[in-house]
Amino acid sequence: MKQLKVKIITVAKGLSILLVAIAAASMNANATFSADSCGARATAMAGAFTAVPGGSEAACANPATLLELASPEVTAAYGRLYSGLSDDSSIGQGYFGFAAPVKRYLQGSAAFSWSDTRLSEAYSESYYAVSYATSVYRGIGAGVTLKYMRRGYTSDSYTALDPVFSGGYSKSALGADLGFFYRPRPAYALGLAFRNINKPDLGLDASDPQPVEVRAGVSYQVRSSLIDLDAAFAGPDYTISAGAEHVFQRRYALRMGLASGNDSRRSVNLGVGGRFGLAAFDYSFTLPISGIAGTVGSHRLAFSFRFGAEAAAAEELAAAADLRRAQDKAALQEEKIRVLQERLDAVSRAAAAVPQPAPAPAQAAPVSAPVHPPQQPVVIIQPSPADAQAQAEITRQIEALKLELQKSRAEMESLKARPSAAKPAPQAKPAPARRTSYTVKEGDTLGSIAEEVYGDAGRWMEIYRANAGSLGRGGEVKPGQVLALP
Repeated sequence: MKQLKVKIITVAKGLSILLVAIAAASMNANATFSADSCGARATAMAGAFTAVPGGSEAACANPATLLELASPEVTAAYGRLYSGLSDDSSIGQGYFGFAAPVKRYLQGSAAFSWSDTRLSEAYSESYYAVSYATSVYRGIGAGVTLKYMRRGYTSDSYTALDPVFSGGYSKSALGADLGFFYRPRPAYALGLAFRNINKPDLGLDASDPQPVEVRAGVSYQVRSSLIDLDAAFAGPDYTISAGAEHVFQRRYALRMGLASGNDSRRSVNLGVGGRFGLAAFDYSFTLPISGIAGTVGSHRLAFSFRFGAEAAAAEELAAAADLRRAQDKAALQEEKIRVLQERLDAVSRAAAAVPQPAPAPAQAAPVSAPVHPPQQPVVIIQPSPADAQAQAEITRQIEALKLELQKSRAEMESLKARPSAAKPAPQAKPAPARRTSYTVKEGDTLGSIAEEVYGDAGRWMEIYRANAGSLGRGGEVKPGQVLALP
């Protein structure tokens, strides 16, 4: 619910006040079935997720983003919303989603999701949804979600006297969402979603159609960072949200989002995430800074798991790529140390080549004195201040590189200890009719690879989808990386 307008003092009195307020407002739809995100990742980005491939969370944002799903995925999430209210009311939200690519018959991706939001056992809203996405024209993806929506209230002695509930304590309806997704370049993506396009009616004693919501977004990916900007419109209301995500060590993620609307709702969102093999967890925290008072924020925790041969192969390829990068980094550091050592030796030799004073001529000894060979003077070479400064700077650089090399070698040992990295990268069985893999060369991009393999640079999206689990942010590829060719 967007805003809690009543406070529950006691359970009985609170239910009475809540239901009277609902009846007086003629079941205003602004409080139910809002476009709030279901998973923790999207919530941490303030719901700016329309142009972000959302996996099994896609049904809540844009079903068309399912098109970039590379392997089956399941997500389970739970949220405690608006905790710390002075009336001790408890608002909880649960979500479950499953999504998988469809490779036969209707090629694309499909998903099933369930969501349930409850207020202190007094009120609940839930839905069951099925989603499907496919490519329709030149890389443009379209998706549709069909959902069964239900709104329910608790029956007690107070509601029994209210004529609003004379026809029952719950109402259900069928709803539909439509979405589009397009990635013109690996780093950019555009999304457009329409929610409740059939305006499902969930009123009890009077009509209460859900408003159509239009949501548009654009995202930009560069290396390990992602930025998304969304704008949502539902009737006279609008919401602008922006979210950012940064992934480091290809495992951990930091997220942040801001949202603001014309109904005085403003919030700041923070989140973290981690992926360990095929499993991942995400956490988000939302703090309203206006519009809702008396709360210390909302918390969401989500767990997801990818499975299937494609997911395992992608994880092994990613682990092998991590190991190769660590090895290349260590080799580069060793080469830098060797070059610096040669420079240090050259500076030392130049300092030693300073002209030395000629030894004094030997004095003639008396005939009666024993003859001894002349002693060579000891010459102590003092390098010039410039040479000494150069030697000290080069030595400092060498020591710093040695410390980095130790860290790189420790990282390599850690990566080698991972089961997925210890296994050799899976090799696709060669098909005599076509190539099934491609080894990235220096200067390659997904577009140039598609041009070389298929003769059509516009088919880079097919390679992107087949290798989504092993590519860098924005579809970045590395020399030596092995890509599967669909």
